[in-house]
Amino acid sequence: MKTNRGRYQGDDNRQKKSTSKRRYMSYEDVPLEDYRDEDPMPTNLTKRFLKMFFILFLAVVAVMAVLNLERLTPDNIVHWFQYDLLGKTDGDGYPTNFSGSTVSSGNFDLISGVPVYCSDTTITVLNKNAGLFQENQHSYACPALSVNGGNGIVYNIDATGYTIFKRDSIVHTGAVKQKIFAADIADNGVYAILTKGEDYLSKLTVYRSDHLEKFKYSFADYYMNTVSINRDGSRAILSGVSARNGGLTSVIYILDFSQDNFLQRYEMDDTFVYDVKFLDNGSAFAVGSDQLFYININDGYKTDISFETRCLTAYAFNRSQGVVLSLSMNPDGRSCDLLSFDHNGQKDCEIHTEEKVISLSMRDNDRAILSSDKITIYEKNGNMVGTVKTDTDARKIVYCDKNTLYVLGKSRISKLSTEE
Repeated sequence: MKTNRGRYQGDDNRQKKSTSKRRYMSYEDVPLEDYRDEDPMPTNLTKRFLKMFFILFLAVVAVMAVLNLERLTPDNIVHWFQYDLLGKTDGDGYPTNFSGSTVSSGNFDLISGVPVYCSDTTITVLNKNAGLFQENQHSYACPALSVNGGNGIVYNIDATGYTIFKRDSIVHTGAVKQKIFAADIADNGVYAILTKGEDYLSKLTVYRSDHLEKFKYSFADYYMNTVSINRDGSRAILSGVSARNGGLTSVIYILDFSQDNFLQRYEMDDTFVYDVKFLDNGSAFAVGSDQLFYININDGYKTDISFETRCLTAYAFNRSQGVVLSLSMNPDGRSCDLLSFDHNGQKDCEIHTEEKVISLSMRDNDRAILSSDKITIYEKNGNMVGTVKTDTDARKIVYCDKNTLYVLGKSRISKLSTEE
């Protein structure tokens, strides 16, 4: 019994010794640092990586800020946060019916890359999914719209009211003393209003972006009817008309807001100027009834481009590129020639088509024409890229980007892709 008891005790002792050498994992008894990785990333290396990443991030932000300095407004920052960062996509998509009864072709455009229109009752800006950036009512009997970059102005023709707005909001609503003929706004918010003069035939008044008067000029001999101001709001081009010796005489004025007298003036007999436009490079175009005028303002010369025996059926400006227009040999506008001129006044495209052109738009290398129920896309060299079907009541097209067009119809706005 003793021997057995001793053997058993020895076995117990061996068991205890063996047990005492075992290692048990206990979340209660063992400190957390004992469970850390034996080969962690060195602390100094982690800090160095984070520092480099932060420096690169700041550098990218700084470069983007410099490249888009003019666009870093509170409205744009809020829009970027809501729509780009958070992915907000209010809207049910295109096509979408517009507010009001009518929208004229001249009152449909883009502001900050999205559609804007002024109907007989509202000023409306849509996002890329047909949601509303804004929709504000107006009481103008004859509204007209002009847009430049991220700024827009709606004015009441032959009345005194006007409204300044951006993509997301109304900025200012005002009125002038005399009836308005035309108005325009610069990319920096400076705007010009052409009115009937108190003691003169016409008067131009220019306002700073804070709506204080900056410049004014009166015209004694011409009824001025169009105006366009340059990108930084320092100059304007205007056109007007007068009767002389039983005939029609048109005039083009170039005004510099730092000078009391006009910078340049050009008179043309037996023609009527429909529209003028300042380009981003500082030159300007004027579209007349029988010819196109290119004005190199810095050098002070005007180039006349005759339509010959053809009739103008449509035209469209692109402030960064130039102008595109369609000319027809037929009184009903069939079989149009498509022409475009760059910002240096050089013809960069001439294409004969069999189409009756209703509207035009240009962007980069592409030229789009609206005719009947389709849009035809051409390259500048004459190659036809393709066609896109549209509504039979389509009245105006505007390029949004290389592959996207917005279309104004009789009662709705559509968004079409040229890649389909």
